[in-house]
Amino acid sequence: MLQRLIVREGQTEEAARREFDTALGVSAWRTPGHRVVVPVAVEPRDPAAPDWWHGDDDASNSFLASMGVTLDA
Repeated sequence: MLQRLIVREGQTEEAARREFDTALGVSAWRTPGHRVVVPVAVEPRDPAAPDWWHGDDDASNSFLASMGVTLDA
């Protein structure tokens, strides 16, 4: 692929490679042995909440599970 890389007039080969890598999304590629960390949205914690409280969604899901309700995705 890089042998056919188009380098525009006034552009360096390095800049053309960076542009090509960005277009392919190379920075998001997984490689063996590389740990991928996915950011998770966390709802703000109430300072007055007990340590075991993990938010309204968790409480709702726990309640539904304790009542035997299963939701098919």
